[in-house]
Amino acid sequence: MSNQKPAMLIPALIGGGIAGLFSAIPFFNCLCCLWIIAGAMLASYLLAKDYPHSLPVGDGAIVGLLTGIIAAIVDAIISLPLQAVNARVFQRFMERMAEFTEEMPAGWENFLDRGFGPASAAMFLLSLLISAIIFASLGALGGILGATLFGKKKTTPGQVDVLPPENSSHR
Repeated sequence: MSNQKPAMLIPALIGGGIAGLFSAIPFFNCLCCLWIIAGAMLASYLLAKDYPHSLPVGDGAIVGLLTGIIAAIVDAIISLPLQAVNARVFQRFMERMAEFTEEMPAGWENFLDRGFGPASAAMFLLSLLISAIIFASLGALGGILGATLFGKKKTTPGQVDVLPPENSSHR
């Protein structure tokens, strides 16, 4: 049995790509947090499948964190061309809302006109950074859940699951 750990990047790319795609698509993005957690759980499952022994929870968290970061990047790239569509849908929603709310100040439904103009690079990067932090946190949670649910290897009677020793220096 090999003591080498399989690469985490491929499962993270698969889980993050799927989670980022579903997080960016309008109407599917309502479940954004769920997609990130599910993508990280998928990445943990894919990692545990090729793991030589039971998947440690820490490795599940790491692959989940990577999945969240990749999902944030995919989400940002796919969301860019969809911003105009989302802005129009939200604008129509606000106009409809204005018909039913008489006590709101005049013109309150037009406050978004300034916000959905051409996005600046600084706002894009700030949005990407905030998404990466949130998605990485949710991804770590999903990775831990995935490692807990899918990371246990079945052992035969008399077989012991032995982890490789940690490299530590003694003084």
